[in-house]
Amino acid sequence: MCFPRFTFPVTKLVFRNQERKLLKATERVAQENINAALSEIKGSNSFTECGISIDGTWQRRGYSSLNGCVSAISVDTGKILDIEVMTQYCHICAKGNCQSSKHVCSNYKGSTGNMEVVGAYRIFERSNVRNVQYNEYYGDGDSKGYESVKNFYGINTVTKLECIGHVQKRVGGGCVN
Repeated sequence: MCFPRFTFPVTKLVFRNQERKLLKATERVAQENINAALSEIKGSNSFTECGISIDGTWQRRGYSSLNGCVSAISVDTGKILDIEVMTQYCHICAKGNCQSSKHVCSNYKGSTGNMEVVGAYRIFERSNVRNVQYNEYYGDGDSKGYESVKNFYGINTVTKLECIGHVQKRVGGGCVN
């Protein structure tokens, strides 16, 4: 067999179809891993309490990013228990091509600085469906997300604890200066 030395460019339609397949596979694997992590924490219990570390990240630094995500990681296992991906901008709608009923558009309106707060709240909302209660909230010190969830299960049912790395960074920086 003889193959040409060059490859033909992939059309935009073929590329987008491959992109959609990759997205579906990624979402499926992510959900399987999250379900496995929740099962590991719950064990044989139908309902359980656990501590989580919540932090947000954005596509750009500062307060100008249109995309971001918030993740909840188990402090017991170090595995991801939930993730909330948020976007304020939709390329498809910006082009005026929003005819598809399957189209998933932007899912967040508001300031970039408030994304972590909304993401943390959405993660806590899903905890009820998953039969898990996040009773300890490990934050990074600058997190505003705790305020939105501290009374989620009742008055003062979520305890805020500080990540030692962030405490060390703030205290250590203060000692040097």
